[in-house]
Amino acid sequence: MIKGLAFSATAALAACLAAPLDAQQEEHRALEQRVAERLASTEASLIELRRDIHQHPEVSGQEERTAGVIAARLQALGFEVQTGVGGHGVVGILHGGRSGPMIAFRADMDAVPSNAPDPVEFRSLTPGVRHICGHDVHVTVGIGIAEGLSAVRDELAGSVMLVFQPAEESATGAKAMLADGVFASAKPDAIYAVHTAPYPVGQLGTAPGGMMAGRDIVQVTVRGTGDLEAAVAAVGEAIQSVSTVPPAMALQPQPEGFILAQVLPTAPTPDGEGQLVRAQITTASAEARARGKATILESLEALVLNDVTIETGYQDRFMAGVTNDADLVSRANASIRGVLGDEAVVLVEGVPPVFSEDFGSFQDEVPGVMYFLGVSNPEKGIVGMPHSPGYVADEGAILVGARAMTAVILDWLSPQ
Repeated sequence: MIKGLAFSATAALAACLAAPLDAQQEEHRALEQRVAERLASTEASLIELRRDIHQHPEVSGQEERTAGVIAARLQALGFEVQTGVGGHGVVGILHGGRSGPMIAFRADMDAVPSNAPDPVEFRSLTPGVRHICGHDVHVTVGIGIAEGLSAVRDELAGSVMLVFQPAEESATGAKAMLADGVFASAKPDAIYAVHTAPYPVGQLGTAPGGMMAGRDIVQVTVRGTGDLEAAVAAVGEAIQSVSTVPPAMALQPQPEGFILAQVLPTAPTPDGEGQLVRAQITTASAEARARGKATILESLEALVLNDVTIETGYQDRFMAGVTNDADLVSRANASIRGVLGDEAVVLVEGVPPVFSEDFGSFQDEVPGVMYFLGVSNPEKGIVGMPHSPGYVADEGAILVGARAMTAVILDWLSPQ
């Protein structure tokens, strides 16, 4: 009898403790539903915004119009907005009705030079400039997040920071925003991003650890009265000898420990008395980066050149790449699958050396995760390969990206 009473009391206590969890889950689902409804109601407006940005592309450092459009949209949604951060960067912060963590989302804004014909009806109106990397989609996903979360602002337990970054293509924008104090007054607990990719619409890809390669730059100044041409060739061979991947395989996914050295065209020194040899060293892990740098510097130092001197400069992390936090990947994957289904998230295997990103500069300061956002649609003949001349993105990806990222952020900011 005593055992029975004890069991009943324990069961009753467990039921009482479980009830609040059920209520929290119901509240969380209710928030997700309200966000989904808001996004569905604004999808046409978001597509219109994306097309406007696509028609008015701006290259790195010149994103003034794009920044103005973003700032106006954020202000209309009740965000605190700061402009001119690290150039034309825009930061919007939405404070929820309750205290809690701050979660950030980053979207890059710049376009690239391209003289290839724009194959969409809403083609670029700026000659020689196009959005062929999908940054117009990234921006629109960011505004979609703002739309969705502003609808449940009072129920959020924490804050949202939206970082709209200039100059990603020149690998200067993230560093400039950090130097300008983007996180000085409020540092996020985590930061997320998406990048368009040739996955089918409805899918997002990510991986723990290295997902996009980083790049170092080595520059060697060759001077002297000896055979400069032979010296330049020797320097180039010494640099390229570090590669574990042949250039022909640069588009193919490689194990995280790869090193790819690519020597760029040689140029004369400004005074015309020597030659400059520059190269990109592409890696996807800190170990490979350190190993590649050490090997290159040792190889150059060991060169024996008659009547020729070399001066070596090495720029670490010219492009930071992307290294995802494993715990955050697992947590975010669960959030996304909860709203988009189990098949929505795929594991990215290997790193194509040719692709790079400066999102890792933010990840140096705040743990974070990037997702590849599928923008391809075989039925429509759309293959969204970034930087390809005929790049097209299926606009159905906008709502997918916004729903995925709002789910990730709500997982952090739902009342506990």
